[in-house]
Amino acid sequence: MSTTSRSTLIVYGRHAMREARLAAARGGQHGLQIMSFEQAAVRLAGGFARAIDEESLRAAIQTVLPETPMGELEDIKMLPGMIGAAADTLHKAWRAGIDLASRSDDHPRLEAIARLEAAVLAELPSGMMRSVDIVAVAISRITHAPAIFGSMEIVGLTELSPCWRPLLKALAEHIPMQWSSGPRPVPAWLKECGVSVARGDAEAPAIRSVSAATAYHEAVETLRWVRALLASGVSPADIAIATASPADYDDHFLALRADANIDLHFVHGVPAITTRDGQVAAALADIVVRGLSQSRLRRLAALCRDSAPLAVRRYWLIHPGFHCANPPRRDHPI
Repeated sequence: MSTTSRSTLIVYGRHAMREARLAAARGGQHGLQIMSFEQAAVRLAGGFARAIDEESLRAAIQTVLPETPMGELEDIKMLPGMIGAAADTLHKAWRAGIDLASRSDDHPRLEAIARLEAAVLAELPSGMMRSVDIVAVAISRITHAPAIFGSMEIVGLTELSPCWRPLLKALAEHIPMQWSSGPRPVPAWLKECGVSVARGDAEAPAIRSVSAATAYHEAVETLRWVRALLASGVSPADIAIATASPADYDDHFLALRADANIDLHFVHGVPAITTRDGQVAAALADIVVRGLSQSRLRRLAALCRDSAPLAVRRYWLIHPGFHCANPPRRDHPI
């Protein structure tokens, strides 16, 4: 593919990425690559560079934390929740572009976090790098940006973490860049980066409030509002239900969506036990952990009634004291 037909769209969030890819596929936009700014930085850094993901960071902290002296935090480092708190702290410091090692003398707790950071980085694979390290490597390869990205458009972002801003400024000097803010405000620091800004008209939607006594009542009124919009001809893709804490309403919407015959999509995901397969796994785990009982076995059998029979190898059913020299290869249903 020629670089003249290549372009890059930067969006934020998994749902926005899926929506943009679907729109690009429907529009036949060949040569358009859609990613987050972090993924773009990793792409430009090249090689085996990759960002530190949450799971790897937590695993590294769990490994090094018992052996790392934490100063003031020594008494609480083994308490529940310390691994998550340490991971969040490191992520926030990296996104803010804070050099913990150079600021370790400012406060004893900064020194403890810097010591933990050094131990974590030594534990992680060499290809996993902090945001500032990815930016440094990417800027050193900035001459490859036209071939990798073509032109770049940033859509739907209201802010960009400080750690990525030097790379954004460097990219603006080598490739055409546009920040499409729409009706949202544009950050003040963007003026110094040389990025063209495309603003949209401000929107003034009509606001209407409905009084509800409980969370369940709120969910009922919300689905009534959704049904009224659908009846008026509004596309389902243009209807969104938002709240500051979705977990308080998930159970109600899961129960009501079947009654309302409205297929709701939970962007943040749903618990596994709300699905039939999740209930089967929970029933099996209950038997494994607590042992066999008539009620537990009946629950598992009822959930597996409409599924295919379990298939196991014949020699799995042989008594442990006997040795099967030539176990059969075919699977036999129970």
